[in-house]
Amino acid sequence: MTYLQVYNMIKEALTDRLTGTKVQVEDHEAAEIAILDYVELAKSEFTGSIMREAHGSATADVPCNLTWDVPFTDGNYSYTVNGWDGEGNPVLVQFISRSSTKLVVQTMINCNLFAIAKPYPALPS
Repeated sequence: MTYLQVYNMIKEALTDRLTGTKVQVEDHEAAEIAILDYVELAKSEFTGSIMREAHGSATADVPCNLTWDVPFTDGNYSYTVNGWDGEGNPVLVQFISRSSTKLVVQTMINCNLFAIAKPYPALPS
């Protein structure tokens, strides 16, 4: 359930009715339940999944394994990789592959790498 879906349910129950028509109890209850479901989903999304991180030192033109500190249950996650050279300048990082335990990247120069990742939220059943 999305914010927009909850908003539309509330709007339909409270304001999208004919003038002079009372708020229908069942519509109001459905909107209240949707609010509670949305809040519970948001709570579990922000507290139920931990961020992962990985660090590494890359050698120019050699694939570098960035192993997550906590493995994922599957390969469904979003990630960000940052790299910098010995002088603190950012470097270009080329993605090669990912799995539940690591990312494989490659750079054109020797550098230090840092990656963070967060699992995608579970789809409702």
